[in-house]
Amino acid sequence: MADSLDREDELRRNLVADVAHELRTPLAVLQGSTEALLDGIDRPDVPTLASLHDEVIRLRRLVGDLESLAAAEAAGLHLRADRVDLSDVAATAVDLLGPFAAERRVTLATDLLVARTAGDADRLLQVAVNLVANAVKFSPTDTCVTVRTATVGGNAVLEVSDQGAGIRPGDVAHIFERFWRGSEATGTTGNGVGLAIVKELVTAHRGTVSVTNNPERGARFTVQLPSST
Repeated sequence: MADSLDREDELRRNLVADVAHELRTPLAVLQGSTEALLDGIDRPDVPTLASLHDEVIRLRRLVGDLESLAAAEAAGLHLRADRVDLSDVAATAVDLLGPFAAERRVTLATDLLVARTAGDADRLLQVAVNLVANAVKFSPTDTCVTVRTATVGGNAVLEVSDQGAGIRPGDVAHIFERFWRGSEATGTTGNGVGLAIVKELVTAHRGTVSVTNNPERGARFTVQLPSST
């Protein structure tokens, strides 16, 4: 119980620090813009109001991401112990993201073998959805994202590969950090939370997640969880 309370206290401190850090910039922009309007320096025309609206949307997105991250960090305290086959989880994720991939003209391919583990099915689906969505987002049009599952060496394995630009060497060490966005993220939406959530949830399941570049092209994310019968 003492360890659990310490962990919850640590999560609260981390969340407060994240909120303070991530909300500082949009709040400063909003304050500066509204003060300029009040002082008569700027006029409340459409471009100015549109800029303020964009910052409000950014704030809402940040709050949503922070909520998701806090839930992921706390997942280890509240995980269910379901009997889960990662092939079923991956198939569901692919079905859910089919329209998103089609919109971006990215093909989703699967090679799903039995990969049984014990864990929280909903949280593992969140892992798969985040990885597949991330792969689609960074894939050029008319390319393929491949999702594989298998049991390898006592581990249930989920692998998501894309045909994008890959991960730059200097970015690999930071790819799972909270709110970190690599050089390839320029021009894309998001606040750098998705992969941090994946890392937290996989760790809570006593597993590992890693990233490598494909020899031909693109990146490959691999999740390994203890297998079960």
